[in-house]
Amino acid sequence: MSSSLTQTLLLKYEKNQLGSVYLAKYGEHADPKEWGHDFLKAITPLQDHPDVLWVELDKKENSYKVESQGILDLLKFLNYKAFELKKKFIFIMDAHLLSTVVSNKLLKVFEELPEDFCLFLFAPKDENLLATVESRAIKVLLPSGEDKTDYDAPPLEFASAQELLAELKASEDELLLEKKFIEERLNKTLKSASFKACSEELEKLKHYSESEAFNNTKLSRLSLFF
Repeated sequence: MSSSLTQTLLLKYEKNQLGSVYLAKYGEHADPKEWGHDFLKAITPLQDHPDVLWVELDKKENSYKVESQGILDLLKFLNYKAFELKKKFIFIMDAHLLSTVVSNKLLKVFEELPEDFCLFLFAPKDENLLATVESRAIKVLLPSGEDKTDYDAPPLEFASAQELLAELKASEDELLLEKKFIEERLNKTLKSASFKACSEELEKLKHYSESEAFNNTKLSRLSLFF
């Protein structure tokens, strides 16, 4: 199930508008690694893509050190441009365990991250990173595994734009139903983990927004999805 955060970030990725550094906080019921993998599935079907680096703490260490393998891999990873994706992604697990020395060493990296890189720092929401690190990151909150969404309801399925339009006219809240249909379309596409399908759906949404701006008929707008 794709969260609104995932959808927002994927749209930014498609438009090449992702930020450089995100601090992704999470609660006890959230799984940051699972969220990261789900996010990547909508971009690439490859599980071990060369444009993606996961930085994890060695089980023998209680904090990241300058000589930690994950930190060495990160610094090496920064030397190469994106191979295929629009961005090279770096996911740092347990970022609250970055030592002060390592945090200060990475400050320049966070400040001057190349534009074709996007870095996520994962940390529990009750843990703080070095203030200078947090100040350089866009803060987001990962969805909890227990979160409920409108997608728990039966999906909206229609055989044609005409059928959908008739349902909208009969609805008590036409605008809300239309929005829910669009959201479900996007959510279903994101869950398919197909970058091609996501790109096609985003293109439809673009034309849908343009049609709405030009006051095209609702039937012509909705026909884009059938």
